Amino acid sequence: MIKENAKKVADDIFARYKNETEVFVTSDGQAFVNEIHAKNHANSKGAKLEIFPFQKDAQKSTDGAPAKAAAKELIEQIGKAESAEAVTAILETEKAGENRKSVIEAAEKKIAELSKSE
Repeated sequence: MIKENAKKVADDIFARYKNETEVFVTSDGQAFVNEIHAKNHANSKGAKLEIFPFQKDAQKSTDGAPAKAAAKELIEQIGKAESAEAVTAILETEKAGENRKSVIEAAEKKIAELSKSE
């Protein structure tokens, strides 16, 4: 499953489950709102599936403005990511939005680490 298809699955989950703020889609198209469940599925039956994490774009803060993911939370997600593709998605979103140096540096470092292990 390519990232674009996984995004469609995630968008569908967000549309049906309004209170969910993140979803994890495995490369076989299964969606989970719990990262542990996604990891268990990804590693079950001898298969090693890729996990694509998504955060809800329409999440609102108390003043009605779009909520911003805290840099600490994004850096934590980057650290847990298992694929360069997942980290690249976070990096592109960050560069298009907040453009925080700490998040960008963490993402670039993780991509380099993941690239070495492939």
